[in-house]
Amino acid sequence: MALDREIPAAFPAGAAADATRGEAKAARPLSPVLFAGLAVGSIGGPLALLSMLPGTVGDGVDSAGLVVVLSLLVFAAPLAIWWLYSERVVSPGGLSAFVAAAAGRRAALAHGWIWAIAYFLYLPYTVTYVVYDILPPVFPGIGPYRSTLELVLPIVLVLIVLAPVRLVLIGVAALAASQLVALPVLAGVSFAHVPSVSFAGTPTLNATGRGAGNAALLYVCASLPLYVGAETRGRARTVRRVLPAAVAVVGAMFLIAAIPLASVPETLRNADVPGAAIAQAYSGRALAVIVGALTAASILTLIVAEYLALGRLIHWLHGFPLRTTLAWIAVPFVIADAISLVNPTSFYTDLLKPSLVALFVSQLLVFAVFPRFRRGPLAYALAVPAVALAAWGVYGLFWSSVST
Repeated sequence: MALDREIPAAFPAGAAADATRGEAKAARPLSPVLFAGLAVGSIGGPLALLSMLPGTVGDGVDSAGLVVVLSLLVFAAPLAIWWLYSERVVSPGGLSAFVAAAAGRRAALAHGWIWAIAYFLYLPYTVTYVVYDILPPVFPGIGPYRSTLELVLPIVLVLIVLAPVRLVLIGVAALAASQLVALPVLAGVSFAHVPSVSFAGTPTLNATGRGAGNAALLYVCASLPLYVGAETRGRARTVRRVLPAAVAVVGAMFLIAAIPLASVPETLRNADVPGAAIAQAYSGRALAVIVGALTAASILTLIVAEYLALGRLIHWLHGFPLRTTLAWIAVPFVIADAISLVNPTSFYTDLLKPSLVALFVSQLLVFAVFPRFRRGPLAYALAVPAVALAAWGVYGLFWSSVST
C-alpha cells in the first residue's frame, strides 16, 4: 500500500499533487530536529497546556498530577493508531491520507473537509483569544491597541507561513525549546513556595475520570506534524521515532508543572494566564513577562502549525500549488479577524464549539476506520478507546451547552 501507488488512484487531482511532491523530494529534506521542534510546538503548545489545564479538568485540578498521568495513558491509543498508520502512509494529506488508505477516496474527501473546517474556524478565533484573553492580563497597557493587533497579527502569521518552511520551523523549534525550559523553571518556583504538594489529592472517580478525558483531548493537535512528514528526512522512520518521543517529553514537562497546581491558591490557578499569575506571585514581574509572552507565542506557534498543515491538506486533496493554497487561505483568515472586531467575545464563543466538534469528529473517523487498515484484535483494542475519547469530546461540548 505504498503512498505513491495508492493516492493517484484514489484522487483524480492527485496527478498535480504528485508532480509537486516530486519537486519537494528533489529539494533538500527537512531535518528530523526541525520535525521534532514542530512536534513539540504542536502539542498544546507546552505552555498553552498549562494555561488550559485548570479550566479543562475542573474539580480534577485538586489531583492535577494524577489527572495528567491518566490523560497521557488515555491518549496512548490515538497516538498508537497514528504511529501504526505512519508505518505505511506518510503524506501531505496527513490524517486524511490515513483515511484514504483505510476507507478510500470518498471517505478521505469527507474527512479532509471536516478537518479543514475545524481549522479554518480555529485560525481566526485563536488570534482573538490571544489578543483579548492572553496578552492583556500580562501586559495591561496593551488594551488600547487590541483592535490593531487583531488586524496585524493575522497578516504577520500569513507572512511567516509564506516564508521558506525551513526558516519557519527553525523559529518554531526555538520557541518549543524555550517552553520546555520555562515549564520546569515555573514548576521549581511553584514547588518552592507552596506549603505542601500532593500528586493525587483526594481523587474521586467522577472528577478525576472526567478531568483525564478532557485533558487527553488537549493533545489532539499532536497530529499536525504528520502533514510535514513527507518533507522530512527519513519520512516514516522519523515520524515514528519523533512523534512518540515529543509527546513523552512534553508530557513529562507538563506533569512537573501541573503537580503544584493543586496547592496554589485558586486565584492564581484560575487566572486568565495561570502560569504568568503564578510566576508573578512567587518570583516577580520578570518571570511573569517571560511566561506570559511564551504562552502567547505557544498558541501562535500552534496557529502556524495548523496553517502549514491546512495548506498541505488542500494541496493534497485537490492538487492546487502549495504556495497558492497557502496564500488563498489568508483571505478568509484576515477577513474573519477584521469581522471579529464587531464583537470579539461573541466571535470567539460562537466559533469555538463548531470548530472543536468538527475536529473531534474528524479524529473519530480516523480511529473508526483503522481496523480496515490494520486487521486483527490489536486494531480493535486501540480503535475502541480512541473512538470513545473523540466521542467524549463531542458529547462534552453538547452536554456543557445543555447543562448551562
